[in-house]
Formats: sequence, structure tokens, C-alpha cells
Amino acid sequence: MQAVAPTQTVQAVPASERLPFGRANTVLVSHETLLTFFIGYLVAQVRAILQPICHPVPPPLIYVEFFNFSNLHYYMVDNIRVAAPAPKIEMFLVQRRFRSNGRPLGDIIPLDNVCQVVQLIPKFGVKAPKEMTCDNCLDVGREFYLNSFADKETFHAILSYQ
Repeated sequence: MQAVAPTQTVQAVPASERLPFGRANTVLVSHETLLTFFIGYLVAQVRAILQPICHPVPPPLIYVEFFNFSNLHYYMVDNIRVAAPAPKIEMFLVQRRFRSNGRPLGDIIPLDNVCQVVQLIPKFGVKAPKEMTCDNCLDVGREFYLNSFADKETFHAILSYQ
């Protein structure tokens, strides 16, 4: 049985003078390979929504930048390392993936691969960096908690993808 989730909106606003990093929502996407810590699912930030112009009109595509699940919290299942939530707060810890040249690792994928819109919460040390705002926290921050408590749909989506 497949559940029908409520409609959700994903933002991918390009950089501007007012928003130097743009505004880009984060999502949980299905992935072809099962070599991820989250067994076939990845967290990604949607940077652009693309609609190819041709006939017949194909489904929309999105350009995303990926996050890795942290190696700090895991458990073993049949000698396979599986990501686990951070103790005490019960949220997964993720970090942005980078290429060897320091640029974020991204790809163009079908919009249909999006399973759920998710919230990332910056992980702070003793205090938040002074330059961090709600508009740039995903670009300034290094580590984030995947908020599985945002709403019941997100809670059940993240539980079911484990």
C-alpha cells in the first residue's frame, strides 16, 4: 500500500544582491545505488528546477547538491555500516559533499526522485557564527541535523527510509 503525501513546494531561487546564495530547499531523494548510508536515499539541496524544451514535454529535472550522512553515528547490520541518529536528539547528522576542487558535489536528477521535503538544522558549537543568517545557514554551516520532527509526514518518511 502506498500512502499519498500532502503537496509540498520546493524553492530554488537564484543568487541575487539580496540573497547572495539564493534560497534552496533541501529534500530526500531516491538514489539508484544502494551504496549510501541511508540505503538508497540521499539528502540534497535543490539549486535549480529545469524544464527541458522539446516535444513531447519530458518531466521536470532538478539540479541538486548532495549531503553525506555522518560517519560519527552508525551501527552495523550484516557487516554493513548504517547511519544512525545522533544520541540524545535522535536526528541524523549530515555534511555537504564536496569534489576534490572544493566545489559542492551535484547532479541533475528527475524531479520525480524527490520523496520528501526535509529541514536541515545547523549544528553549532558553543555559539553560532556571527555571519550566519536564516538566508545563508546552509552555505555557511558545515554540519546539519536532519529534522525528523518537523511534522508527522517527515517523521514517518525518515523512519520508513531507514
